[in-house]
Amino acid sequence: MARFLVVLKPSGAMEAAAMLEALQPVLQGLNAEIEHRTPAHLSAMIRGGGESQRMQLFADVQSKANGRVLELVVLSREAMGSTAPHTRQTFERLLDLIETHVQTMVLSFRSDRDGPLPAATS
Repeated sequence: MARFLVVLKPSGAMEAAAMLEALQPVLQGLNAEIEHRTPAHLSAMIRGGGESQRMQLFADVQSKANGRVLELVVLSREAMGSTAPHTRQTFERLLDLIETHVQTMVLSFRSDRDGPLPAATS
């Protein structure tokens, strides 16, 4: 199963709902269909063609010691051993859309560059 993670940190104080709302242009750019949404979480389906290329996007607002962050996870059934090319392409598109449309938050972690899990901060 392929799994890619991005962590965004707001540049100022932001409510959880505003953090998720900032993702609207990203979701539209990915043609993601929201399946479930709460004030601090959303899940969406990204369809790229065929059952094997169906992907899920989860967005969760997490409270950390130094403030809130928004964690975005892209999941698919594609094997990571084969480098998950379709999922990686969607992940790269996600990163491009974030860079273009989400100026209120900065990228603080991405699993393909920084490792499989964010480093614990104390």
